[in-house]
Amino acid sequence: MKIENNNMLPISAKKAEAATPVEKKNEHNEVHSVRSGQDRVEMSEDARLLAKARVALGNVEETDSDHLLTLKNQIASGDYTIQVSDLARKLLATFYPK
Repeated sequence: MKIENNNMLPISAKKAEAATPVEKKNEHNEVHSVRSGQDRVEMSEDARLLAKARVALGNVEETDSDHLLTLKNQIASGDYTIQVSDLARKLLATFYPK
């Protein structure tokens, strides 16, 4: 492929004659007026309750799903027995901690 010079002149290096400077707006004052407004955020009661639930869930220990499944099967089949004295001791410890 051959490129020939067609005698086009390069872009002129002259300054534009009719150019006028653009006035720069004082953006600082506009930003300041936006910042001076009072923004407010409110959480609904449902959102507060959800936030508390998320915190509570973060503190819950993970359960052993295999052990839980075994207990469910024992209860369903009637093979699960409860030691009443152990249950009473644990309930008292829960409701009346030392």
